[in-house]
Amino acid sequence: MIRKLVPLYIGAIVGPMGGFGMVPLIPVLAREWNIEFSRAALAITFYMAPFIIFQIFSGSISQVFSVRRTLFFGFSLYIAGALFTGLSWGFSSFMGGRIIQGTGAAFLTPIIMATIGAIVPPERVGTAMGGLGLAYTIGVTMGPLISGFLEGYLGWPGFFFFLAVAAAFACVMFLLWCRDIEPAGILEQPSVRRILTLIRQALREPGLLSISFGAFFLFLAYIGIITFTADFLKTLKKLPSHEVGFILSMTGFSGIPASPLAGLIQDRWGRKPVFFGGISIILLSIALMHVSRFSYLTFILLFFLLGCGAATAWTSLNTMAVESSVKLRNAATSLYNVIKFSGYALSPVILSLFYRLGALEAVQIACLSSVVVTAILVKGVKKK
Repeated sequence: MIRKLVPLYIGAIVGPMGGFGMVPLIPVLAREWNIEFSRAALAITFYMAPFIIFQIFSGSISQVFSVRRTLFFGFSLYIAGALFTGLSWGFSSFMGGRIIQGTGAAFLTPIIMATIGAIVPPERVGTAMGGLGLAYTIGVTMGPLISGFLEGYLGWPGFFFFLAVAAAFACVMFLLWCRDIEPAGILEQPSVRRILTLIRQALREPGLLSISFGAFFLFLAYIGIITFTADFLKTLKKLPSHEVGFILSMTGFSGIPASPLAGLIQDRWGRKPVFFGGISIILLSIALMHVSRFSYLTFILLFFLLGCGAATAWTSLNTMAVESSVKLRNAATSLYNVIKFSGYALSPVILSLFYRLGALEAVQIACLSSVVVTAILVKGVKKK
């Protein structure tokens, strides 16, 4: 069982790493091609857009063409995109590589989540999802560190070659160790109509939309707090970049132990108790940010607390999504991820309105409200 999980966890790491690892490279690319910072920042958008869009279909495709074939396709596309990006000869070709890489990630992230839920015994799914949360956190936390390190020694292409090698390593292990993975559904004659039918059926699964939009509002709040606090610290408090980065990185470092621990606990106590424990910690941390006077140590501790709560809540939410449907697990998990990551994409756009009207305090109140909406949506989901 562990051998099957290893390549899946590595595949789960490279997805978010390919997105978050771009952050330190944006100013480097802007200088490299003599373009504006805002234009270079589109490298994240050109990765995230296909990543979100193609997840609408990837889970259903895997139920029609088999999990093994679809994951191999995802790994291959991700590797090709990373290599193409690293070898790009200009900004346009670079963006083309990012689109390919993001599309490959769309065929990895939701299917890996669903596959883990399918191959692990029901009494161990929570623990396995905790491991998946750990993988995601490593990808998010280590991505900027690795890309910055490799850029300093090998130039910016080094990061993309690293991603290609990591994905290829995971792909080879997957092909060798995961030969007997059963498809998550009954394979039928492949057709576009069948894929669309699976999507419609998954949308009607009881509780799926509540869980998915709960994840949407939680991601919106989580990204919003990080994004606008970063601007507040840099612009108003005049903190140097490395100090801002250290404060924000606490969410990732605290999530590394919190994710597997939450997975273990929820297999004993249940999904919802652990979820609401995480939500309570998130609400407490944001509320304390709102009422506390700024100090460097205080914000380090509060962002550490935020990371613990977020990792705990995400572990339970991901588990509930995987368990929302057995027959349509892949299709349901894909739709869950589409809605969830839409919260990530829309957070800066929506919350910038609050930031302009009432500064960071307004964003904090909006994020608190968003987390409460998440709690209300998930509370109404009935246990199957």
